Amino acid sequence: MSRVSILIAGRQASIAASLLTLSRHKNIQVIACVNDVADIFTKLNDTEPTIALIDFSVVSEAHYAMLAELRRSHPKTKVIFLCDGADQTKLIDAFRHGASGYLETKDREAFLAKAIQAVSDGEAWVPRHFVSKIVERLARDQ
Repeated sequence: MSRVSILIAGRQASIAASLLTLSRHKNIQVIACVNDVADIFTKLNDTEPTIALIDFSVVSEAHYAMLAELRRSHPKTKVIFLCDGADQTKLIDAFRHGASGYLETKDREAFLAKAIQAVSDGEAWVPRHFVSKIVERLARDQ
């Protein structure tokens, strides 16, 4: 299992909870924390993390272009969103613009490290109930 570097973006409480969860895992290293999505690019240029873990509550539709740019300019950095009851249409749009994973905040303790490892290994991470929404959307968008 290779070492994974993480940049966390979000509100202070979200960052603190994520740090606490990740502190128990030797193969995961948090290398930077920022409060705003716009600050991610500054840190990306300095740190090149494996994963950007972003609190979805600080993301607006205006940030989707930034997400697509992040995917283009830093293809090795994958994005995972943490969220509470987010609008599923917005989440699907986030995936369309480059997200690699999404985890509900209530599942952070149980699955955050697994989600990070899966995404760093090239897999997508989504809750099972969300897969049907993606499939429905793909069928409708044909």
